[in-house]
Amino acid sequence: TGYGDEDVAVESFRSGARDYLKKPFSISELTSKIDFYLALRHADKQRRKNVIHEADAPEGSGPRPPEMTLSQYRKVQLAVRFINDHYKTAISLDDAAREVGVSPAHFSRIFKKAMGLSYQVYLSNRRIAKAQNLLRTSAMSAAEIALTVGFADATGFGRIFKKLTGRTPSEYRNLPKK
Repeated sequence: TGYGDEDVAVESFRSGARDYLKKPFSISELTSKIDFYLALRHADKQRRKNVIHEADAPEGSGPRPPEMTLSQYRKVQLAVRFINDHYKTAISLDDAAREVGVSPAHFSRIFKKAMGLSYQVYLSNRRIAKAQNLLRTSAMSAAEIALTVGFADATGFGRIFKKLTGRTPSEYRNLPKK
């Protein structure tokens, strides 16, 4: 911007800016900053690419569908890993799409093609599977478990739990142990 005051710089950083140049600046200073951030971006892309090459397919992702490109499949694998690592938090389809570097609409299509179910259904299944384990192994209340596995409230958790398992959380907890 054409502003030089500190408040504007602070607000810019809060809005996502990574750096700033104070006017007047030289062309060499500008190109140096641009080169630095392009190299940083390239290194980040390489890091993400290497994570997929080095790791086994994450839990829940099956073989690559033949109609899906390897690049698309790797993005889905990365998204599944992101979901598995962050299901306890309020993650959205937009967050997962941003994590793998594609638009939400494109992400939704490739995720469903690879996984056979939507992002939201996969996330709910993941959370409910973790909740089932906690119901069997802990004394936490259903409300505590709901919050622990990423649901915003116990009511929504109970509704989705019953829809996916056919039982309420308390009915599930009271089933005979295997």
